[in-house]
Amino acid sequence: MTKGSQNVLISGFKSVLLSIWRHLSASLQRTSGFAGGPSGKVPDIHDRRNFPRFPVTEPVICYRYGRQMTMRTQNISLGGLKLEANFDLGIGESMDLAILTNSTRIHCRGRVLAIEDFKNKVHARLCFSRTSDTDFRKLSDYLESLSRGPLPKWVIGGLFILSAYVAYLIIHTYFIG
Repeated sequence: MTKGSQNVLISGFKSVLLSIWRHLSASLQRTSGFAGGPSGKVPDIHDRRNFPRFPVTEPVICYRYGRQMTMRTQNISLGGLKLEANFDLGIGESMDLAILTNSTRIHCRGRVLAIEDFKNKVHARLCFSRTSDTDFRKLSDYLESLSRGPLPKWVIGGLFILSAYVAYLIIHTYFIG
């Protein structure tokens, strides 16, 4: 392999790594201001859409009237969630919740803001009224992992091509050349 072709290969290698680095650093900049602090106050109607929502279906355990009831989330944010229940809920009702995500429980207290009847189910929007600092951090970390999402296909393809180039260089340099 000539010096010129090695330089071209190295510069191509550098450009691929640089583009991957730019993509990853841009993703980190988009999500770095994501986690705010827990607030003990209930947001009003103009306040409640301050956080990005993520459409996920996670089980939620509700402690109501001394009983455990199970529901499912439809979307979730740092300020609240929308869930689906098989039982009636009332607007303004407060309830203790445990959101089950990635083998962790996030305990919080929520207040029902709005209800939609949908066939045999109830869709309710809740805002978080009280969350401990530890559980808020768990929720923030979980939502931050959702905001990053999986690696784009072009990054995975680029890493595959890059590893093929490195394997070619090693084989050509040490075994053939």
